[in-house]
Amino acid sequence: MTTKKIEIKVDIDCEKCKHAIMEAVTELEGVNQVSLDQEKSILTVVGTMDPVCVAEQLKKIKQKPVVISVGPPKKPDPKPDPKKDPCFPYYYYTPCDMVTVSSYESGSGCTIV
Repeated sequence: MTTKKIEIKVDIDCEKCKHAIMEAVTELEGVNQVSLDQEKSILTVVGTMDPVCVAEQLKKIKQKPVVISVGPPKKPDPKPDPKKDPCFPYYYYTPCDMVTVSSYESGSGCTIV
């Protein structure tokens, strides 16, 4: 089975409802990731599970799920390759950093300002 992202509209009235929703969905086989947006009342589930099974599981806890979308999950942003960075290995310096080195007239030691 392929991994898919399912967005479902649910009723979130309190913390007890939120806990019940999260617990019910995480019990399903094939669930990899679950997130719940309380402001929008949207449950997002990522995994290989069947969307119908997710909806049925929510109905068991007296929810009225409305499937908004089913599709492939968003691919993670690729991490930048430090070897392709033109400033490598000095990537930890910002262009604003300035270091001035001066030595004493006697030639002993130096001062970094």
